[in-house]
Amino acid sequence: ASIAEAPLTFTSFMVGHVFESPQTLARVIATHYSSQLTKQIFAIVGSLAILGAPADFISNVGTGVRDFFYEPINGAVHGPRQFIEGLEAGTSS
Repeated sequence: ASIAEAPLTFTSFMVGHVFESPQTLARVIATHYSSQLTKQIFAIVGSLAILGAPADFISNVGTGVRDFFYEPINGAVHGPRQFIEGLEAGTSS
């Protein structure tokens, strides 16, 4: 799924004091819907459809950090050339 296909769902708006000035009503309505839009944006950004499963994301980050340190150290044990190769492999992971 992509952001372009993400649904936006707004809650209904009910007015308790309909005899307010038009400017006040416009401000209240704008505040309500901008708050709803903010919540929807955070929901879309944090959705599993965009980020993938959080466990997979955390696992991939963990693997990348491990490789960043492990590969150069493992290469250094075998020689300077292998250290450079390990550094390249660790940073590309």
